[in-house]
Amino acid sequence: MKTMTRFNLSRQSRAKLTAVALVALLGSALSVSDANAFSCARSAFGGGCVGQRGAVGVNRNGAVVVGRYGNVYAYHRGSTCIWHNNQRICP
Repeated sequence: MKTMTRFNLSRQSRAKLTAVALVALLGSALSVSDANAFSCARSAFGGGCVGQRGAVGVNRNGAVVVGRYGNVYAYHRGSTCIWHNNQRICP
């Protein structure tokens, strides 16, 4: 009858596995998930994403971007102009 045998890993392999496990544990413990959180959605009319640094929305008529501090940028499809805080800017 055979008995259970231990895995025959060299000391170097065990050290590498331990280092990888330690890095993974520290990475998950020290990561801040709220800082990278964002949410996206879409519908029949358009789509968009909201995050800590602002929001963006896109539909068939154009796009709107709202910055972190409330700056609004809008682009109307077919136009070369953009709107920045209710001021029209044409290059």
